[in-house]
Amino acid sequence: MRISKIDIEFALLEDWGMKTTLSAKRQVSIPKQLCDELDLEPGAQIAWEAAEGKLVGRPVPTNVLEKLTGIHRGGPDLVAGLLKQRREDRERENRKLAR
Repeated sequence: MRISKIDIEFALLEDWGMKTTLSAKRQVSIPKQLCDELDLEPGAQIAWEAAEGKLVGRPVPTNVLEKLTGIHRGGPDLVAGLLKQRREDRERENRKLAR
């Protein structure tokens, strides 16, 4: 039997934390304590990746647009800037036509 670097790293860990078992269908249950801490509800999606030999799962936001709404709040008023630019363009065109 061959032992990998990952096996050795896990064997050296003092605190295993919360453990779950990978099922025959390669499914894993997330412990209730973590679900409560991260506000995960049934049907929540998790994005998985391997990073430096570790499995990392991150909750996927349920509505990405809601999460992005208001991220630029307090910044410049883009609509007002556009309307000002349009007004200046129209005045410039009117001056050209009046010649």
